[in-house]
Amino acid sequence: MNWKEFSVLTEGVCVEAIAGIFHSMGSGGVIIEDPQAARKYISEKWTPESVSEDFLNHEFVVVKAYFPEDNDVFEAFSKSIAAVEDNFQVKCSVFIDDVRNEDWEENWKKYYHAFKVGERLVIKPSWEEYHGSEGEVIVNIDPGMAFGTGIHASTRFCLRFLDQYVHGGENVIDAGCGSGILSIAAIKLGAAGVFAMDIDELAVRIARENIDLNGLADKILVQAGDIVTEIRGRQADMVLANITAEVVVELIPEAAKVIKSGGYFFGSGIVDSRWPSVQTALENNGFVVEQVLQDVDWIGVAARRR
Repeated sequence: MNWKEFSVLTEGVCVEAIAGIFHSMGSGGVIIEDPQAARKYISEKWTPESVSEDFLNHEFVVVKAYFPEDNDVFEAFSKSIAAVEDNFQVKCSVFIDDVRNEDWEENWKKYYHAFKVGERLVIKPSWEEYHGSEGEVIVNIDPGMAFGTGIHASTRFCLRFLDQYVHGGENVIDAGCGSGILSIAAIKLGAAGVFAMDIDELAVRIARENIDLNGLADKILVQAGDIVTEIRGRQADMVLANITAEVVVELIPEAAKVIKSGGYFFGSGIVDSRWPSVQTALENNGFVVEQVLQDVDWIGVAARRR
């Protein structure tokens, strides 16, 4: 299958809104390229060989999404972008390009390498050899055209929370599972089982492939559906929500009904300007905020159910 790549160059303030538009339109994958974050990581952790100087010198953020080439979304997308420009008083430049599936795969293989998150987790692409040290928990991942590689701050926040709070035997709900990376990490850290869901059928397919790659099909159930609807009536010790602040706020009241007392809600994908609304929703629905992580403009939260 070939794809259309939509790239939006804009200011960071509206990144979440654009990512939300892409997800709501059924994108098969969303990427956020933030040069400010890249500059910070290079100065602290990374070596710069795989990051171009041109990208590092930019001040704008690029949000990319992918749609099958036969999916005509341009008209609806243009209207939504115009609304973003009006609401946020920003300028968005849009570029559309053709991407072959094999080109996508080769690009991931060139730039995506094994890395460690937290004390135990190692995220390893399926095509790369890695010999772990004692105590390391290795998650094999092939992102395909689905969001969730562990590189972006929002995913790393949830991985760090899982590394810290999973002690063994927990039942977990992964709301908006993307590539399945969080579900796989939860089980490998000791969780008993995961119910994972995503509104994107392609993400569900890729998540299942990654779950099979890690040999965990018997412990992780994945299905397509609206996360707010699908979570109702279930019970869990933990709910993961690596989505957008708007959807996190909508999900919190439902999550409060299914999380056991003393259980946890991990929210991520939250732009810092939207954090107050997420915090209020948590506090109004019986949660105690235990930990807040921030990286540039992104926030992740671990909250305990009273």
